[in-house]
Amino acid sequence: MTGSDLATKGMLCDPGDHFTGRFEVERKYKVPDLSAIKAKLDAAGAKPFMKDNVETDYFYDTPDGALNAAGKQLVLRAMAPSGRVLWFVKGPSADECVSTDLPDLTAAQQLLASLGYQETDRLSKARDVYFLKEFHLTLDIVKPFGSFVEVAVMTDDADSLPNWAVKVEAMAEKLGLTPDMQVTQSYRQMMAGD
Repeated sequence: MTGSDLATKGMLCDPGDHFTGRFEVERKYKVPDLSAIKAKLDAAGAKPFMKDNVETDYFYDTPDGALNAAGKQLVLRAMAPSGRVLWFVKGPSADECVSTDLPDLTAAQQLLASLGYQETDRLSKARDVYFLKEFHLTLDIVKPFGSFVEVAVMTDDADSLPNWAVKVEAMAEKLGLTPDMQVTQSYRQMMAGD
């Protein structure tokens, strides 16, 4: 990708292989504010990938809730100001995540509707994304729930997931994110009050 292609998609650097893989090992931490984390990331030499991004996730399912019953989520994500659109499916395992870029949100929504899928939830968040070594770190503000940091890595190797979990938690600890700050609920679960 050229610099102008990256900028068109709202990217500040090339993502390389950071979002390549069928599995995403992720840990989420609730923090009082994001400024201390940003300072630690800057000091560690993290590369900003996206800043001042607003993401809106549109969750879809069949009318009978078949995806939810199978432990899966089908999501369209619209990003502003870049206009970038992602389609991803999470589940059924907690670490399973497959995604692809799409050219147009409205067309994707129409395609899903024509197949019988219905929008079931919608969630917006402010998000900055950084890269530090093999990890991608997201700094989120999700109203009314607060500020969160996600430390994650993607891989195609299912056998490596336990090892990556240890590495993700070690990186979180280096950033001052402790186990008592960890949140296991997804933002969607928070929204539902689960």
